[in-house]
Amino acid sequence: MNIAVPPRHQKCGHGTALLKWMVAFFRESGATQLEVGTGTFGYQLAFYQRHGFRATRIDHDFFVNNYPEPVFENGMQHFDMLRLTLRY
Repeated sequence: MNIAVPPRHQKCGHGTALLKWMVAFFRESGATQLEVGTGTFGYQLAFYQRHGFRATRIDHDFFVNNYPEPVFENGMQHFDMLRLTLRY
């Protein structure tokens, strides 16, 4: 599933509130870890790392193989997806 906060609402705490709710929900449901996937660079990577997620693997060419058009961020193309895990 993809989740996102519209750019005009970023850096207002909405993403942090959503992520904290999801972490608590799944922790209370008995999960022992959460995994997210994001590009190998960009603000999203730092966002998840600030919340305790750590890199666990790379899915090479994920964005090339799974999106119909190239995915760019700040003029750079995303190729690989970095998987990050938060263990409880």
